[in-house]
Order: sequence, then C-alpha cells, then structure tokens
Amino acid sequence: MAINKNSNVYIIIYTIVMVVIVGALLAFLATSLKPMQDENKLKEKKNAIMKAFKAEGDFDKLVTIYRLNGTELSEVEADAQAAIFEELEKRGDLAKAEKDLPLFKYAEGDVVKYVIPLVGKGLWGDIWGYASVQPKDGNVVITGIVMDHAGETPGLGAEIATDRVQGLFVDKALYNEAEEFAVRMQKGGARNDHEVDAITGGTKTCDGVNAMLKDCISKYEAFLMAEAGAVAADTTASEVEPAEAAEPDATDAVEASEGEPAEEIVEPTNVEEK
Repeated sequence: MAINKNSNVYIIIYTIVMVVIVGALLAFLATSLKPMQDENKLKEKKNAIMKAFKAEGDFDKLVTIYRLNGTELSEVEADAQAAIFEELEKRGDLAKAEKDLPLFKYAEGDVVKYVIPLVGKGLWGDIWGYASVQPKDGNVVITGIVMDHAGETPGLGAEIATDRVQGLFVDKALYNEAEEFAVRMQKGGARNDHEVDAITGGTKTCDGVNAMLKDCISKYEAFLMAEAGAVAADTTASEVEPAEAAEPDATDAVEASEGEPAEEIVEPTNVEEK
C-alpha cells in the first residue's frame, strides 16, 4: 500500500518526527557545548578585568581575588573562585549586595590596583563593567575602565563600550576636596578635573553610567579611603630621612686654623761630641 505523502496524517506525523529529532539534537549539542560556553564566558570576564588593570599575562598568577566586608579583606581560595564569577553573571543580585563584595587585586612592584565590578541600567537594558582604581596621594584614581551593554543605541549610548570613551576616565580622581564622589559624565562638557565629556545624544545612557559608578564604587569607599590614607602615610614617612651629621668643609677647616695661634717650632740643639 503506497503512502499518501499529501495526506494530513502524513504531514502531521512527519512534522512531529522532525521536531523530536531536531529538538533532541539541539538539546544534545547544548548540553555537550555548555562546558565550553562557560569556559569562554569565564575567559571573557578575566580578559576584561586584565584590560581594566591595563596588564598582560596569566590572570590566575597575577590577580588575587578577595571578598570585602567593610574594610576587612578575606582572600578567596582557588576552589571557591568559580562562585565569584557566577555572581558577576547575576547582575541584579550583585547590584543589591552590601557584604562579601568581590574585589580583584593586582600588584606590580610598589603599585597596587583594585578592580571593582560595575552593574547598572542604561536606556534600553543592563550596562556593566570593571573599574580599576589605585589609592594615590590621599585620593583614589581610576587607572582603567571597561564597560559593556546589552542593547544601547549604536553610535550613541553604545559608545560607552569603545576605547575612546573609556579612555576619558583614566587618571580621574574619584573624590573632590570635600571628599565627595565627583567622577561623572557631564552633559555639555567636563567642568573640572573629575568629569568627562558626556556622549552627545546618549544622555540617558550617560546618566546610567554615572549612577552605576557612584552606587557600585561607594560600597568600597571605606576600604579605598583607608588604603589611600595608608599610602599617603607611607609616602610621607619615606620622604622624611634622619639628618646626617654634616662633615666640615675644607673652607671651615682653613678658617678654623687661621683663628688659632701658631705653634712655636723648636729646633733641636746640636751637641758637640767630646
């Protein structure tokens, strides 16, 4: 008996069989590729943090991961670091976190930098990134920043992900003379050394960046200011050296000798031998 391929029954059965086969294949591929996808996401995060540090090399060898509570740091062991990166993926929870804050440390010689994770809201969705900061001269200076977005407008708000915009933040001190958080993207152009030019036509995204920077970095403020104070104290102490005893100079020696009476030179008397 020939199968009528034009019948409704055949079409329905054929469709069901194909859906089941394709669905099973896709599920198999998704399951098989998930470890590779997770590894790629992890590498992406590590690369972004290293870019914020402006450093090259092996992340696992150069960067130490901590959890911060107030001003107290506790190092995260290697077998527990996966949980840190999972938290970075959950941006909503990270934005609400007030304790056990993730913090990344990079040290090169006497220079110590910290990377703070950033999460916020732009015009059309999530924005996020990493800010590298360095306690310096009694303040805290941005040494690098990496930002990304879920769906900001190309050519406008999406410009926050470009090196050009991110480079504007480098060397900006976080706090002004009144110790207020002062770094921001300013519409109409920067008015002082703490501000950067906002993106023309991307005002809402820039507002989101400003809120993200202030909200996220403020959680670390007590620790950062304590570090800045410690660095300033160390710098002052190193500049103060014990005074060395001054050696007399040749001129002083001559002047001193001129002021003293000359010693009488006594010639030995010749005694004739008898």
